[in-house]
Amino acid sequence: MKMTEKQMADRLELIRFVAKKRANKAAMDARKWSNTTERSRKAAGNDAYLTSLDENHNHYTDGEKYLAEHYGDRLADQKNYESEEGWN
Repeated sequence: MKMTEKQMADRLELIRFVAKKRANKAAMDARKWSNTTERSRKAAGNDAYLTSLDENHNHYTDGEKYLAEHYGDRLADQKNYESEEGWN
């Protein structure tokens, strides 16, 4: 099936419109991301921002409490089984 000149022109116009719309959205998202990171860097100061990259925010700091709460008896049995160094 062959397209007429009018159909081809309409299709190309629609493609250009969608491409321009997507480019504008991508530019707005990039600008929004850039502004938020720039503000957070300025608020924290450059040194604080760079040192915070080395921290692991997902690190669970209260492991003993978690183990006791979720694995109470099993943990106690395992501790009795192991030597002080952590291996048999």
